[in-house]
Amino acid sequence: MKRLFLIPLTVIIIGSLAMYINGVSIIIWSQNILGLIIAMLLSHLVSRNPKIIGSTYTITISILLLLLTFIDLGLEGVHRWVSIGPIKLYIASIVLPILIIGLWGNLKVVKWWIPTIITIGVSLLLALQPDASQTTAFIIPMAIILSCNINNVSFRYSLLGVVSLIIILTWKHLDTLVPVAYVEDIVKMVANMGVVWFALGITSLVILPLPFILFPPRNIRLPSICLGIYFMVVLISTLFGNFPVPLMGYGISPILGYFIAIAWLINAKPDSQIS
Repeated sequence: MKRLFLIPLTVIIIGSLAMYINGVSIIIWSQNILGLIIAMLLSHLVSRNPKIIGSTYTITISILLLLLTFIDLGLEGVHRWVSIGPIKLYIASIVLPILIIGLWGNLKVVKWWIPTIITIGVSLLLALQPDASQTTAFIIPMAIILSCNINNVSFRYSLLGVVSLIIILTWKHLDTLVPVAYVEDIVKMVANMGVVWFALGITSLVILPLPFILFPPRNIRLPSICLGIYFMVVLISTLFGNFPVPLMGYGISPILGYFIAIAWLINAKPDSQIS
């Protein structure tokens, strides 16, 4: 299972190489390499204490970080980042995998309506940023998880109606940010390197969600598959809007989010979701 850590390496290396060949500043593409190093350290922390991902404290901190994006100056009315010096952290891509894991785990110890209210609240925050990609990628797996835990049919369909409305509204009000070549259009940079590199790059992206879908341990099958759906939706959404291509494009945050999720997958135990 630990070999799963090798899966994201190819896409990160290809993206960094594409930026280098296309003349992007070393200050930009080297941040992805730095992100890889930090992500590996975080993965080690998660591996030593998998309970940290599903803890109430981690869930609370994740929500607070999403709220902090509205304090940050943002860009043309878009609030998705928290700035730490010259580095802008794309918060949703770090904390949403954590929230999916944590809210699933909390369903085992609290009434279903508590994670449901949190899910709707987080979805509204994402929609207000606005971020159609992350909103959709969060809502779909959480709707599956919550539906599997809500026995009342009326409540279940009410939830699906509310979150579906949020998805529709966020896609109707997309941001107007101009795409950046080494972020949203990184696949085009890879294509400029040749057919072989393009095929390898696309393949490496497609593989990213597969560990969660193909290798879920029995005790965490549902959240694992839902994490795979989250990453799959993030990737698919790049075909329909100007959204960052995770791990391949510039940005430390998606690298951190993915490695945290894969570390949890590798090290999760039957009693390791809640603390």
